[in-house]
Amino acid sequence: MFSTANVALAHVDIDVGDGRYVMEVGFRDEPAYLGQPNAIYLNVAEYATGGTEPVEGLAATLIAEVSRDGQSRELALVPLGEGEYEAAFVPTASGDYTFRISGEIGEATVDESVTSGPATFNSVEPLSAIEFPLTRPDPALLQAETVNAQAAAATARTLGIAGIVVGVLGLLAGGAALLRSGQSQPIGVTPASASPATPTSPAAEPSRKLIR
Repeated sequence: MFSTANVALAHVDIDVGDGRYVMEVGFRDEPAYLGQPNAIYLNVAEYATGGTEPVEGLAATLIAEVSRDGQSRELALVPLGEGEYEAAFVPTASGDYTFRISGEIGEATVDESVTSGPATFNSVEPLSAIEFPLTRPDPALLQAETVNAQAAAATARTLGIAGIVVGVLGLLAGGAALLRSGQSQPIGVTPASASPATPTSPAAEPSRKLIR
């Protein structure tokens, strides 16, 4: 059970196993920066007379997990030294992260979660905090802008195609109307614009006078 938590060098100490052990948890590299390789840092020690003793061999009995914004991922712990372990990952978003350590330390069962913050360990900072002389945009913002641009382009294409379809349908409708107009003209009726036919004059009869 979680009993005490004290800040130490931007890490947090958690007593577990009824106060028999203490876990030190935080980022391996602090301050932690966006997009830079880092790791969950874990140091486990057992309280003893006159101080603490490092606890080794826990890479096989403990599991590390990192989570942010509802997403989580289990990470393998790798021994670093006496009682020290790390679980490597690259933080791809700035802000707060939650680290969870679960499993067994000796005969004690542990399952502890801690979130970064002023009272625990450092949150992830954007690289702009240390870039000089130019700063690069936040990758998350760039990705969001790219997605928005792609969505706008897709909408424009859809509207353009719809306009073409409407235009073609309009032309087809106009052509059909012209065809119907031509077919509906009654047979034998002279269009109003046509000139009336000129009557044919009867043929002149031959003269019956005798010429002498």
